[in-house]
Amino acid sequence: MSDWLRWLLIAAAVLAVVGLVVGRRVSPARLGLSWLRTPDLDGRGSILLSVLAWLVVAVVVAGGTTGGLLWFLGWPKLPTAGVFGVDQLLDLLKIALSVVAGFGGVVLLAVNYRKQRVTEKAHDLAVDKADRETVQSFNERLGTAAEQLAHESPAVRLTGVYALAGLADDWADKRQVCVDVLCGYLRLQPDVMTPGETEVRQAILRMIRDRLTGFEWWLPVDFDFTGVVFENADFSGLRFPGRVIFDRADFTGELTSFDHTRFQGLLSCHGTHFTADRTSIAHSSFTGGVEFVGAEFAGEELVCSNWDARGPVDFYRCRFPVRALDFSALTIENAVVRFEQTEFGDAALDFGLLRNWTGSGAFARLSFEDVRFTRCRLDLQFLSDSERAIWFTDCVLDTTVVIIDDRDALMPWLNLRNVELRGGTEIPEGIIRRPRSLSSAPRRGTRAPGG
Repeated sequence: MSDWLRWLLIAAAVLAVVGLVVGRRVSPARLGLSWLRTPDLDGRGSILLSVLAWLVVAVVVAGGTTGGLLWFLGWPKLPTAGVFGVDQLLDLLKIALSVVAGFGGVVLLAVNYRKQRVTEKAHDLAVDKADRETVQSFNERLGTAAEQLAHESPAVRLTGVYALAGLADDWADKRQVCVDVLCGYLRLQPDVMTPGETEVRQAILRMIRDRLTGFEWWLPVDFDFTGVVFENADFSGLRFPGRVIFDRADFTGELTSFDHTRFQGLLSCHGTHFTADRTSIAHSSFTGGVEFVGAEFAGEELVCSNWDARGPVDFYRCRFPVRALDFSALTIENAVVRFEQTEFGDAALDFGLLRNWTGSGAFARLSFEDVRFTRCRLDLQFLSDSERAIWFTDCVLDTTVVIIDDRDALMPWLNLRNVELRGGTEIPEGIIRRPRSLSSAPRRGTRAPGG
């Protein structure tokens, strides 16, 4: 092959590659050549230009491969046409037909690729359209349900409750919004409670209860019951995975039940009034922490037995006019159950059978800080090997009977610091742990001055 032909082929290949690269980056419209559009290899331009583009790519690849092979062989001289015989011409014809078939395959691949891209784009557009239509339908349902909740007729409001609960089931992304609307309705306390309004509110609580049991459809969501008045509230057996707020809520009636309820998020009871005849929070578990701040526990009986506390439980500045308090059989795991700045008067407090405590240091303990006991019966039966189990700090025990069964105690487990005993209150000396900072711990039979 002559040198001029060799350099001509190389120049043509380079120009083809540069043309493709530049053609993909520079729009013909910028050059004033609107009639010459850049081929769209992604299937967004015309199918003819797409096919031509893929053919150019195939030619460039074939030319590059052929040129590379000839270069590797040292650019050998090809024989003239008169040298070839019939068999050799037939072989060359087969090769030519194979090349043509190859280009036909390239065209077919380009067309199929184009169709695939168009199909995918159409599918994506259809999905986006369906999503927009679904969201629009959900928004319309939300607006309709909100209008029904604001209707004067209790029957229409009841329909809105069921519609909003059903929307919360279907619309997971905005489920919290639906729950907030239902809780907001409960927070709007009417001036006069009619039978129809009572039925609407009971329906909301039933919807919440049904969806926090069984298959647990509404997980996870938060509930804000601030200022809501509950009569004979029954939250037993429910699982609250998110935060639950009962701030300034009132629990009235004969029974308030949170038995066997699991609180996995924060339970907030700031200024909450538990005035039902019997308030039962037995066999409940707390993982995310509990805050009873300024809460009041009235009525006849408060049952908080068999708690499983895996987060801090705080009773701060709470009032306990209740007659009987049962905190027996507490299970505390790496947590503190704390009573702070609280008074107990004329009450029986059962903290017996305390066991299954795990943790070390400041964890896994029952703590009383700045607490006053007046004419109380205090049961502190303890069945655990934990060393630092119960703490009394800055407390006053006035005319209080302390019942302690220490027959199975392996070590002192009661920690006292700045504790004052009055009115004949006595604590056995053998169970009192005596760290160096507690040199003034009361001894067996010792009474406070003036007692």
